[in-house]
Amino acid sequence: MKTLLLFLSFTLFPFVAPFSSAIAYQVSQEASGTIEGIIRDADTDLPLPGVNVQLNGTFLGTSTNDEGFFRLPNVPANTYSLSISMIGYGRTQIDNIVVQAGQTTPIEDVHLTQEHFSLSEITVTPGRFSIMGGQNVSRQTLTSEQIKNMTWADDVTRAVTRLPGISSTDFSSKFTIRGGESDEVLIAVDGMELYEPFHQRDFAGGLFSIVDIETIEGIDLITGGFSAEYGNRLSGVFNMKTKSIDAGERNTSVGLSLTTARFYTDGSFGNGRGSYILSARRGMLDLLFNVASTLEESTIDQSSLPQFYDALGKLEYAITPKHRLSLHLIQAGDRNKIDDVEGENFDRNDNRYSNTYGWLTLNSSYSPSVHSSSYLYSGLITHNRSGGFNKYEPSDKGFFNLTDKRDYAYIGFKQDWNWQISNALIISSGFDAKQLQADYHYTSQIEELRINQSEEIVDFVLNREISVKPSGQQLNAYVSNRFKIRPRIALELGLRYDRSTYSNDDVISPRLGIAYAISEHTIVRGAWGYYYQSQFINNLDVNHGSLVFNPAELAKHYVVGFEHAFLNGIELRLEGYHKDLSNYVPSWTNLRDSQEVFPEARNDNARVILNGASAQGIEFFLKRDTGDKLSWWLSYALANSVDDVEDIIFDGLLTKRTGKVTRLQNQRHSVYADLNYKLTSGWYFNLSWQFYYGWPRTDYTYDYQTLPNGDLHFYQIHKEYNGTTYPAFHRMDVRINRKFNARRGNITAYLHLINLYNRQNLKKFDLDTTNDQEEFSLDAQGNYVPFRDDKYWFGFFPALGASWTF
Repeated sequence: MKTLLLFLSFTLFPFVAPFSSAIAYQVSQEASGTIEGIIRDADTDLPLPGVNVQLNGTFLGTSTNDEGFFRLPNVPANTYSLSISMIGYGRTQIDNIVVQAGQTTPIEDVHLTQEHFSLSEITVTPGRFSIMGGQNVSRQTLTSEQIKNMTWADDVTRAVTRLPGISSTDFSSKFTIRGGESDEVLIAVDGMELYEPFHQRDFAGGLFSIVDIETIEGIDLITGGFSAEYGNRLSGVFNMKTKSIDAGERNTSVGLSLTTARFYTDGSFGNGRGSYILSARRGMLDLLFNVASTLEESTIDQSSLPQFYDALGKLEYAITPKHRLSLHLIQAGDRNKIDDVEGENFDRNDNRYSNTYGWLTLNSSYSPSVHSSSYLYSGLITHNRSGGFNKYEPSDKGFFNLTDKRDYAYIGFKQDWNWQISNALIISSGFDAKQLQADYHYTSQIEELRINQSEEIVDFVLNREISVKPSGQQLNAYVSNRFKIRPRIALELGLRYDRSTYSNDDVISPRLGIAYAISEHTIVRGAWGYYYQSQFINNLDVNHGSLVFNPAELAKHYVVGFEHAFLNGIELRLEGYHKDLSNYVPSWTNLRDSQEVFPEARNDNARVILNGASAQGIEFFLKRDTGDKLSWWLSYALANSVDDVEDIIFDGLLTKRTGKVTRLQNQRHSVYADLNYKLTSGWYFNLSWQFYYGWPRTDYTYDYQTLPNGDLHFYQIHKEYNGTTYPAFHRMDVRINRKFNARRGNITAYLHLINLYNRQNLKKFDLDTTNDQEEFSLDAQGNYVPFRDDKYWFGFFPALGASWTF
């Protein structure tokens, strides 16, 4: 009991303590004034947009607009100091600012001097991309305007697929980084991890993000060498920050596209002390196909279409000028039901997924140099899969049935601290402690004709029934020191500790980052580190009979980067990287199709045992955006990612391959190009082109035997594992955006033309046993003749959407 009381006191104190001063602040807040001013460049005397303005010792802050103007309303009467900063400029502090009730205090003659190297603003980690943030345009990789007007602008995670080192597909919002797996990327919102961040996981791993892009103000994408603050991931970080709502601000919008219907609103209350954000979306695919089938008297089975919804809410309130409390809630749900019946044959599934996240955050500013963030959080994730098949077809003869119910719940507390001791030293530290529990109930039955390694047709029978409730704790802690060792050189040393009791992981990860500012426009960065990832408690592989969690996998990162800004507005980034992956656990893969709804039921399910893996590459990114009507960017990546295969366990026909084998996520060459043209404030055009090559596949052919009843049974003969490369993928898209002024607010509409020149990009190499005449594909001698039934990615397809903001 004493231990519990101590824990509760320790975890709840940061949330309770600020209320002791809240009453006094409530009284003083009634008497408030305003601070405003204009900030300029010391050399050119031009106004500076995007400058950060912070009232020291409080959470009151803002940034300058395009004219360099800022305004801080509702400032309690008192005497303050003002901190003014911007990346690339020296920090300035203005003291003895007297605010009187009902008065406006002007700040005059504020000029910032360019500084080549500010420790608090510099990015030490290479491979970091800032997207949509509050930085001035020249410091962002992609601006908010560009993101919202480019192709697939409705989906926040698809935005990063335009950057080098990122791999994704037409159908999936999931992405991989530098040859890794999609679950090796940490995806977070306002400091809180999302364990299931995608809708419709049965379709290529996830069709859409569960977070509405309208709620997002900025994104940090880190593709390697990330600092000790981030852990339990092998490849990268995708960290989203929700919008900050200014005092007096209020916006509402509704949107409709072929994929989603959306409602969004934000605003402020309590004289600017509080703000709120609310977003709600529903998938439209099932409704649109329902209308189409009704109009055309179609026989489309409506239950075969995906359904999904999500909602995000944030409530934020300044308890005092030094303490800001916020509450976040995210709820997302999905259903995918298929009922394909033809005679006695059927193929069914009814899968439902749900995610719920909630957290309370207290951001505290104890002084201009000491800040902390405290999080009390909880979550619940549920999976409910059921389905099966009964088939008597040329190549499939058997029965399968599955019921898979699993829940994952957790509760935890974490804190992050930041202390700028001087202009040459910053210390960051934090910890995260959580209790986890999962509940698995898995039952499956398979009875099927299969071919074994001796090319004998056998009756394959497998029954599984597993119920298990693992639980445990995770404890993470880190410390990171950033300091100047020379006027132009910054070093960041970090150490991270991760413990997972349910998997017996107890690991330490050293990290190192360095940045050298060669000149005002040129900087070189490097990073090295150990990155461990424990198996998630909700990912126990009961599908294949596993009851034991695997040990943590390890990736060692070696990254070097070069960045240069030319005087004509062109920015250049070059990066080289090498990743060594070890402690790899055996994994199951489907040789012919890695995106099956029930992969454990397929006859191509093989267990791949690895000694390790590696990935290396060179990335190039060129961009020009000076705020003019025309902007563009171009990227190229040369990469190679391979598995070191020790063995492949498969009781079927396969040309096994050991040693160095190309990974499924490998993109040997990839090119992305975007051209943006802003004709007027109401017209915006985006032209994009992409190309990649290098994805491997395992080819196969058919042979057959005659069964005792006289029927033919066809079976697959798999060729060399990952021994063939898919043809090059390339596609051009055009998006036209039009903004209209309405009587109230404005209306934005878009036309998105996907795959403008209708390129046939091969998605899946597929063979059929029969031809178009439903006859067996055999020659005169009775030998099988391969009959291609390939599947392709998007062909030419127009998409429309509109939103009304008021």
